[in-house]
Amino acid sequence: MSEEPLRAIESATDEAPRESSSRQRFLEAADDQFIANGYDRCTIRAIAAQAGTSLASLSRNWSSKRHLFEEVFKRHFDPIHAAQNAGFDAIEASGDITVRAIVAAFFGAALAREEAALRKSHRVYCMALLDPSDEARGITRPLAAPVRARLIALLRRALPQLDEKRFFLAMNVVLGAYMYPQAHGERLAGIMGFDLASIDWSEAADILADMIGHGLAAKP
Repeated sequence: MSEEPLRAIESATDEAPRESSSRQRFLEAADDQFIANGYDRCTIRAIAAQAGTSLASLSRNWSSKRHLFEEVFKRHFDPIHAAQNAGFDAIEASGDITVRAIVAAFFGAALAREEAALRKSHRVYCMALLDPSDEARGITRPLAAPVRARLIALLRRALPQLDEKRFFLAMNVVLGAYMYPQAHGERLAGIMGFDLASIDWSEAADILADMIGHGLAAKP
């Protein structure tokens, strides 16, 4: 083999890890910028600056901001939804269709992820679901719809005594308790003078499941 083709192969081999690393940095910077600024105020330029990459990295990997965030959100949503569905499978297999069991499976699959990277992933997930941007909602709604429909169906089975108004309010309790602490908990902790970092989220998932389970299961 001539020297020139060999150099070309070596150059291509070296480029692949660099490009992969640049792509990962871009995704991680997108997480941080989204958490700090929300979807509409999150810019490609700021993401690239934090990642230490050029704007050309975007065009090599994603065709637009929306295309980028379709991957950003999906990489956080998919593992959480897989864990929640596994929990729902176990509930249906056991026949334990109770509010407490359903909420524990729904909350625990995400809240009880203690590693820092997983905690951050769940924060991106909750903030994405609450983001007011129409474009963000256009990305997240199809991702969340199947597991959300399954949650609603299971809770409907567990709460047959509730009329539609009360059941709607019950769903607000469940989803609010699930998402608010991740999306806005720091703000409330600051108001209350509470150290949010002191929370054991595995324990918190059980506490919330107990609170919600007892409250929603009470006779209206």
